Amino acid sequence: MTGTMQALYNYTLENRFTAFLTGRDYAEADSLAEALLNALQGELPQPQRERLDRLSDALMEQRDLELEAMFQAAWSVAREV
Repeated sequence: MTGTMQALYNYTLENRFTAFLTGRDYAEADSLAEALLNALQGELPQPQRERLDRLSDALMEQRDLELEAMFQAAWSVAREV
């Protein structure tokens, strides 16, 4: 991403993104994911919890990259219309 696009992405993420995560579907999915993760962490021995934490971190990084790609795709479409 260019510096300008990164600045727009950061602004959108910090100031607009969460306004679109207010639906019941998102709240339910978020609660379920958190409950399942917490239950699994409580059941696993320490070495597996550490591996689960690394997996969770990797998935969050993947999600961040996907959000950036979606922003770039939306920017591209917006410029075309």
